[in-house]
Amino acid sequence: MLDSRYDVIVIGAGPAGSVAARNLAREGHKVLLIEKRERIGYPVRCGEASTTLADLQTYGPIDDSCIESIINGLYIYGPNGVNIEVPKPGTGIMLNREIFDPWLAKLAADDGAQVETCARADFVGDVEGGERMVRIVLGKGNGDGSVTETATQEVFAKMVIAADGVESRIGRMVGLDCLQYPGKTCTGVDIQVQGILTKPDYLTFWQGHDFINDGYIWSFPKQKSNVTNFGAGFLANGKHAGNILEITMEWLEKLFPGAKINYTVGGLIPVSSVLKDYTLDRFALVGDAAHHTNPLTGGGIASAMRAGRFCAQYVNDGLGRGVLSKEFLKQYEKRCYGYFGKMHDFELKFRRFLLALNRDDQIGLYKVLQGFALGGYKKRAFLKTPIQSAKYLCKFVKFK
Repeated sequence: MLDSRYDVIVIGAGPAGSVAARNLAREGHKVLLIEKRERIGYPVRCGEASTTLADLQTYGPIDDSCIESIINGLYIYGPNGVNIEVPKPGTGIMLNREIFDPWLAKLAADDGAQVETCARADFVGDVEGGERMVRIVLGKGNGDGSVTETATQEVFAKMVIAADGVESRIGRMVGLDCLQYPGKTCTGVDIQVQGILTKPDYLTFWQGHDFINDGYIWSFPKQKSNVTNFGAGFLANGKHAGNILEITMEWLEKLFPGAKINYTVGGLIPVSSVLKDYTLDRFALVGDAAHHTNPLTGGGIASAMRAGRFCAQYVNDGLGRGVLSKEFLKQYEKRCYGYFGKMHDFELKFRRFLLALNRDDQIGLYKVLQGFALGGYKKRAFLKTPIQSAKYLCKFVKFK
């Protein structure tokens, strides 16, 4: 059974939840980290690409088994054969999240957090007497991914952090608007394929009118395991000839005929940019629950971990001061916005702008970006195509 009271309860043991729990436990707080599934990190619903190795190690120590590949660049197949190569040594890594997520939870446990799997938050109450009540349904795993419920317990905490992912049920339960609206949500499918399909140290994308305009196709290599995460996503309200699974399978066969599939998973991807309001008195969202995902790429691991760290810093400060009001926790939102949210807003505008262009204009923009890449990503590269560069810059500035 669980204890009746904690300083902090963290709901969800993904990267955001585990980082928040660990950082608070390291400050000496009594922390409970719960995960509804029997296995943390499984099933993997993610392309598994993330931040640089140097940045990742600031959350560590991260075991080498968590890291599949070092990413040294991007390759983007654009419309009409206008392709863009972005070589950048060490720009990111490919993770094995079946190992990585449990590792982060282990780090939290090693530093004093109580980690419980097969434990689902069923209800979060209002603030009473400086605490929130969390009703937790406990269970036991059946070895096949299912959980048999065995008991229910009411637990109290001075602070509740919900890291319960896309469509945060807990966030909606306490009255936050964290819905995934169709026009700002992608539906995606990720297929693990045997072998390395594309350049082994590059992330490869196909985007634009010749492929999937309101989304993209990806190929992310995992070198250690000798597999590739191949997938596709598009806006949930888009008009397409088939569903996302059908279209992803069609593109896999078209680009890599006869590819041998290991498994297929699917899910929703927030591409709305950061929520504007995701804290309440003694409550905060982190990670996908707060839409801490890049609206251009759908990537969210790095920003989720960063948000988990920021949230822990402010919660620790608030616990020390005895102040965990919504007004106080707004500092956490502002910190996230300053660090990655402002850029996410820019990337959201760019994605919408790119999708709104007709095929000819999109080809023209890709040519400008291609020239920028070939020019070493220096601003003076735009001077080689001054009229085209000025045209698209003006259109982008005016775009609403």
